Parts: sequence; C-alpha cells; structure tokens
Amino acid sequence: MLRYLFFALLMLHGAIHLAGFFTPVAGRVMAIDRAPGIYWAACSILFGLSALLLALHEKHWAWVALLAALSSQLLISSAWDQARFGTILNVVIVFAILALLFVKEAPVMFRD
Repeated sequence: MLRYLFFALLMLHGAIHLAGFFTPVAGRVMAIDRAPGIYWAACSILFGLSALLLALHEKHWAWVALLAALSSQLLISSAWDQARFGTILNVVIVFAILALLFVKEAPVMFRD
C-alpha cells in the first residue's frame, strides 16, 4: 500500500515540475523559457523515472528519487517565491528515502 502512495507522490511531484517548463515569458501565455525550463523538465523526468523504477521493484529507485529531490530543491531555491511549497514534498521524499536506506525494517513496508 505504501509503495503505491509513494509512487503517486513521486509522479505528482514530477507533474508539478512541468509547470516550471511551461512558464509565461514576457506576457505570452505558455511560452517556454528554454534554459530554466529544460532543468524543470529534466527534474520532472527524474521523478517519473524513479516512480517507474519503484513500480518495477528495481533496487536503485531510491537513489534516483534522492537525486530528483535534491535537484528539485536547487530549482525551487532559484524560484523561491513561486515554488517554495515544493520544499515540503522534497522533505517528505528525502526523509522517506533515508528511512528506507538506513532502517532495516523499513523496506518491509514497501513490499507487495
């Protein structure tokens, strides 16, 4: 059950990062500011990849999710006024991953 909730959290956070890809530039609707937009899209892909690896029971999904959360936090800090609430999701993701990596009993929660 927790595996599916965490999968949904990773996918949701990745989808939210797509909003950074499609940003209004100079008053135009849905224009793409390429440089930062590419970083937001790459972070979204990392979250999607980590969710896919989690669903496929791959053992390295946690490292990809940790990389996604840390790069997400760097992006959020660059757009703090608009994206500061993403920090809450990043903290939840990082703490869950650290619990899974360093507590022996925790991975049992993520089995089917």
